[in-house]
Amino acid sequence: MQHCAVETRVTLSSGELSIQEWGDQSKPSMMCLHGWLDNGASFHRLAPLLSQHFHLLVVDLPGHGLSQPLADGAHYYIWQNIETLYELLAVKQIESIHLLGHSMGGVVASLFAGTFADKVQSLILLDSLGPMTSQAADTPKQLAKAILDSQRTSSPLRVFPAITEALQARKKSSPGMSDEALLPIVERNLKQSEQGFSWRTDARLRLTSKVRLTEEQVMAFLEAITVPVLVIMAEQGIVPKAWVDQRMTGLKKAQLVYVPGHHHFHTEHAGAEAISRHIINA
Repeated sequence: MQHCAVETRVTLSSGELSIQEWGDQSKPSMMCLHGWLDNGASFHRLAPLLSQHFHLLVVDLPGHGLSQPLADGAHYYIWQNIETLYELLAVKQIESIHLLGHSMGGVVASLFAGTFADKVQSLILLDSLGPMTSQAADTPKQLAKAILDSQRTSSPLRVFPAITEALQARKKSSPGMSDEALLPIVERNLKQSEQGFSWRTDARLRLTSKVRLTEEQVMAFLEAITVPVLVIMAEQGIVPKAWVDQRMTGLKKAQLVYVPGHHHFHTEHAGAEAISRHIINA
């Protein structure tokens, strides 16, 4: 079993991506996509277990972790990631891949699988089943809110004198996570200066979405997915049951299982063990 990742960097038209590669390259390729404001270190428990069976490409999405932010004036639309992944597969000369995504990473993975079904061998979603949506009638209001939000003066970058203080600050938004599970994610999202530690995550990621897809559009993406889908939900997760009931109907070859734990269940020992078993036995 490979216990540490090989750090690589790939240059794309949108900037450099940082990727952790695990396992033997002769094994089937699986790409792992993290959640919003997380990074590839969120798979630090799961990757060693899956690397026995797959060659893993654990990606820091643009603006997260050690990957470059998008250029000035660019926007972090959820569909921008679809273009990024398509180019990444081309650069890595990978014809098709198994996709594993947690939370926002699962949203990206499901939209990609619906857009480029021929590039995906299977889809695994961790506490994720498509993006937040809005009614078509709310689009003008959503756009106005987002533009006003983006025009506000941003607050100065917070500096933490020690990593432990950054950890406690991040824990406020992830109270269920153990320090041991959260620390690798926090460390990868920090940069150090003479004053202390500050977040390297692109602040633009926190801005309000300018446009959201409608439920009808999301269902169209899900219905276009032709490969087997394994949906692994956390018993104490964040995906509304109504979403699960509705959206599972759009998937042609889908299996739904629940695993004990919180939204970041894959970062904890027990959650990672249970999730890996479901993936390997699927």
